[in-house]
Amino acid sequence: MSFDQIKEIIAPHTDLESPSFIQGMLIGLLCGDNDVQEAVWIKKLIEEASIKSVKESFLKGLHELYLETNKGLNGSGFELELCLPDDSEPVIYRAMMIGQLCEGVLYGLGLIGCLQDAENEIAPEVRELINDFSDIASIDVEGLGKSIADGEAEESDLMQLVEFVKIGVMTINESLNPIETAPIPVPDALLDSYDDDSNTIH
Repeated sequence: MSFDQIKEIIAPHTDLESPSFIQGMLIGLLCGDNDVQEAVWIKKLIEEASIKSVKESFLKGLHELYLETNKGLNGSGFELELCLPDDSEPVIYRAMMIGQLCEGVLYGLGLIGCLQDAENEIAPEVRELINDFSDIASIDVEGLGKSIADGEAEESDLMQLVEFVKIGVMTINESLNPIETAPIPVPDALLDSYDDDSNTIH
């Protein structure tokens, strides 16, 4: 689901901040608990925005965003796509949305309880990323894009910031949800041929 598609389906619910915040919140929940159910996330959104009724398109859109985000976080490669505005949008708006995405990540982590006793429970690199995300969430967008020359520099800076956030999200997820490597199966015949006294295989 693209940013604009999600923006359209949440438009009737003005208390939902933005597509970026919504995905960020989901990312935070998934990083905090890889087994968190889709219904938990949607229920939190409905409660936070005091939503009384929703359309089928709302639930369908969130379902697709959940599937895509979960797959991106836990896929075999660097597949996570952040829900951000198209590159044709103004730099200021896109900077605001990357800030809201980071705010959502922190909010989701907080809901799942990952920010409690952070000094003792969370790895140093994750604590540092949480601090970085907090800084990005309060990003000052005033003055961005004032001149063409500055705009070009800011465009490059924004792209680097998006990549930093993406890598940061993956790092947080891997740290909080380490993948247990499955043991390599050894054929019984090979085990039977192993001589404990000589430490050789016949």
